[in-house]
Amino acid sequence: MATKSSPKYPRYTFKKGKVFYFSRVVPQDLCEHYLRKRIVASLRTTSFNQARILANTYSNKLEQYWLGLRLEKTQIPGLNLIKTSGTNTDLLLPSIIDAKELYFSVKGKGKPKLFFDTANRNIRYLIDCLDNRSIDCYSAKDAAKFREWLIAKGLSNSSLQRIFSGVKAIVTFCIKEQGLDCQNPFTRVYLPAESKKNKRLPVSSIDLRVLSQSCIEIDDDIRWLVALIINTG
Repeated sequence: MATKSSPKYPRYTFKKGKVFYFSRVVPQDLCEHYLRKRIVASLRTTSFNQARILANTYSNKLEQYWLGLRLEKTQIPGLNLIKTSGTNTDLLLPSIIDAKELYFSVKGKGKPKLFFDTANRNIRYLIDCLDNRSIDCYSAKDAAKFREWLIAKGLSNSSLQRIFSGVKAIVTFCIKEQGLDCQNPFTRVYLPAESKKNKRLPVSSIDLRVLSQSCIEIDDDIRWLVALIINTG
């Protein structure tokens, strides 16, 4: 089994054959709640990156559950003052950055640099506006706020469409890939239609004749190339 210092496996994982497994020792003070002293579960993946994301998610869920078990036995002063709504100190589901990394690890194979640059830019915009949250902590209201934030930056409607399309693809992929029980709020926000582009008119036949005549008169390499392009229509 791999240790924390081993570079071969993500933290809290080991391998059986090619498949990664999650493994954590039950804390001593909570052993009474378990039949065994170690929790082991298959992550059902051979991908290093997916295993790392899933192991972190499982570990965060366990920490949250263990905290609940400890709180049942402990009197904590000021417990009624702890803010619970709207906080995100423990991400029970993958964050938007985790979702992006999962998207890269699976769909990024063989993709050009532009694929990664575009996705990184889209997620950077989202984090700049709404922070890095668990993907279930974004709401339809947040999506609308993100839209208005992009518009305020002076982005065109077509750029708006592309950015939202990229963000939606990453969140949807993460939800489906990990079988999460949450919605993608970025699919329900209204986006303004792409503005109509001014139609470019063709060069008139008169201008083409003038240009052709100039090419004949100057008669050099560059003009020969221009003449060839003119004749292609």
